[in-house]
Amino acid sequence: MFQNGNASQSCSFMSGAPVVEQDIPAFKHNLKFLNVDATVYRHVLSSGNQPKIKVLRYSSSPLISIDTNSKEILVSTVDSDCIDPSSTTRNYASNKLNTITTAAAMALTFGHGSSSALSACAVLLGTTFFFNKGSSSSNLFAEAAETSCTPAMEIVIEAPPYYLGSVTECLAEVENPDHCPTEFPTFPTCTDHNPSCQLAVVGAGTGGLYTALRLVDENKVDGKDVCIFEATERVGGRLYSLRGFGPSNKITVDAGGYRTWPEYTPTTHALIEDYLGMKTGCYEDESFLEEPCRRFNIVDDDGSKIGFASLPEEMMSRLINAGACFFSRHELTSLEHNDDGSNTLFFANGVVALDVPQVILNVPQRPLLKIIRKSNIPFDNTNEERELYNAAHSVQTEIVTKLYLYYDDAWWHKLGLFNGDFEIPGDAQNMLLQGRYHDGHTECDGNGCHGFLLAVYTHDFGGNKAQFFRRYQRDRPEPVTIISNTDTEGASFLKHAHDRLKQYHLYDVVNASYTGFQAQQVFNTADEPSFAVLATWNIGTFGAGGGWHHWTDLDQVEKATKPLNDYNIHVVNEAFSKLQGWAEGTLLLADEVLEDYFSVTRPWDFDAPDFVQRVAQTSSQECTEETGGGSGGTGGGSGGGGGGSGGGGGGGGDDDILCFTHDAMVEMIDGSFKKISDVKKGDMVHTGFPGERGLVTDVLVHEVFKEVEVGILSTPFGDLVGTLDHPIYFNDQWMEIIDAMKHGFENKGGKSMKLEGRVATKEVDMFYNLEVDGNAPGSSSHSYVVNGIIASGLGDGAHLNSMFARQRAWKSVN
Repeated sequence: MFQNGNASQSCSFMSGAPVVEQDIPAFKHNLKFLNVDATVYRHVLSSGNQPKIKVLRYSSSPLISIDTNSKEILVSTVDSDCIDPSSTTRNYASNKLNTITTAAAMALTFGHGSSSALSACAVLLGTTFFFNKGSSSSNLFAEAAETSCTPAMEIVIEAPPYYLGSVTECLAEVENPDHCPTEFPTFPTCTDHNPSCQLAVVGAGTGGLYTALRLVDENKVDGKDVCIFEATERVGGRLYSLRGFGPSNKITVDAGGYRTWPEYTPTTHALIEDYLGMKTGCYEDESFLEEPCRRFNIVDDDGSKIGFASLPEEMMSRLINAGACFFSRHELTSLEHNDDGSNTLFFANGVVALDVPQVILNVPQRPLLKIIRKSNIPFDNTNEERELYNAAHSVQTEIVTKLYLYYDDAWWHKLGLFNGDFEIPGDAQNMLLQGRYHDGHTECDGNGCHGFLLAVYTHDFGGNKAQFFRRYQRDRPEPVTIISNTDTEGASFLKHAHDRLKQYHLYDVVNASYTGFQAQQVFNTADEPSFAVLATWNIGTFGAGGGWHHWTDLDQVEKATKPLNDYNIHVVNEAFSKLQGWAEGTLLLADEVLEDYFSVTRPWDFDAPDFVQRVAQTSSQECTEETGGGSGGTGGGSGGGGGGSGGGGGGGGDDDILCFTHDAMVEMIDGSFKKISDVKKGDMVHTGFPGERGLVTDVLVHEVFKEVEVGILSTPFGDLVGTLDHPIYFNDQWMEIIDAMKHGFENKGGKSMKLEGRVATKEVDMFYNLEVDGNAPGSSSHSYVVNGIIASGLGDGAHLNSMFARQRAWKSVN
């Protein structure tokens, strides 16, 4: 909200006066007020694409003149009698004038029309307004007559958003519209500039909409008293579904979150299937799975993927039907806590929501910090405020990149690749591959199959893995860029991506389920992809600040999950949840808030976890001898495709067993040592971390009886022989043995040392591993000390391995 004012008292508004509305014909103008006290609000367009001004209330009949020569718009009243609409050049004495400079969005290219001056209520909406109070103009306007009160107006300026969305930008830049998705689903919006809300939900993501829907369904709040404020025009947050691709216009891409895994995300799955009655279908190609499906997408009645954003969209539809008000393009800038326990919300477009009893903040860490910094919350003392910031800074965002390539001919199907993963490293000049055959949405007809191949799904804290893609991501807040072969740059990118895939499948794949001749024949006829969907979730992504979050200080969990609830401000997000990186996390936190502060109990028949979890998604397991060939023998890639249930992956193959030989020395809790082959279930071991005791809950023994490639580490206890990809704790992080041998580390004396080791082929009879504290996930570091080195003690179980992603294969996909 922007106000200009004069010293005199404002006049009272006319009763029952109609709203005055006029289109804006220009690109950029200065908005000036002639002796008018004006309150100006900025809203997104409620209809059409032409900017307009709406004078909602006024004390005198409004009069506005637009001069397209000088690019000025004057707002005055009919009573001022100072404007000659037919004149394009005006000479008036100096007068009291308030000026707003309005800068239009770059995409606005509206014409000026044939007339250089229009006498209508018109003004151009811009992204920012700069008020120069008390400025004068010597050659434009006459001195206004002094009155006992100053005419007053309330004005709403409507225009397109200040930046283009993914769909709009694609249509503007890509020559072939078939390479662009259809528009995102829209919902009726409200435009009140001072809305009255009993419940304000800030952020139209999964957690916020779920919280509101539960409160409405449980009659804790009437639907018409719910206000949903969203900084963008889109519902879903980091659930970002692009639709309308392919000949049928039914192919989808999930550029953000994309699936449920009921074993680890039971709340999300139950919400979709049981609470909302939506349908799910197998994430992998179920025709080639040997085991029952474990991971699922949202599908339509025909079993076709419809995008994971359908989840929040369905909840929004139900809330709208219940009477809730949706305010798109409303970015919350600050809150002010009131003495009565309510909060007042201030938005970037000038809208103010007064005295809201309950607030749900469904925003990630970076937007939340931005809000807190500007807010007025009456903390009891400085320590309380400091504790809040410490808690808010206890997580870190990961940079996430996804690349989908659209092929008119799904060549990987011709190689029998329906499930599984593939990976080769890359750098700034060579695109990495880290993809899945089963993720991309494809369709088949009488002419063959077409659709998307997920070529890259990678993440890290610094964004190093995504360095190749940085220069292709458009310079804007949206996460998605469409790269098309309709321009030279895009065609070059797509050729490079195709060449990398060809190189991998012809030369780099291990234990392939096809011959090199078969691959050559397929690639001889395979065309390059026609376009790509590149999604980069980084700190510049508006409203997100990254792909997902990870805890950096577990001591802050309790405070971070309930940071402002005593002020009737409830943070419900994935960032400060017990299961980060998944919609499940925000739903778990929402259920806690609903039960603790609104007396709404969980509707599920299963228990919620009471510990922090970490779930990364792949099928590789520690200390498990795997059988290459992928899920159902249809995979390819590293070991035959680990994305499918029962497949290998991330290295895969017959030799993917992650353990130690029998003579490895394990440190017991009493300081003694045992050979790992002598350790028993129920023994207590040192975990290697201060103050921790580890209970051995399983001893894993695997027959090998063949030569395998191992890492041999020199230690004070003799050589430690283990598989190359067993995780050990070095340099304050978990890394595989093969990586640890390449790193230096600091010992307790501060002396820089290098881990001495070598890779060798050795005849091995048995491999051994320990599961530590498997009965209480998260209660310890799940580790044990072997030959003086901290080793991962996650055992064989997928549950622990998926919670604590230590092996590269578990880290590679989330």
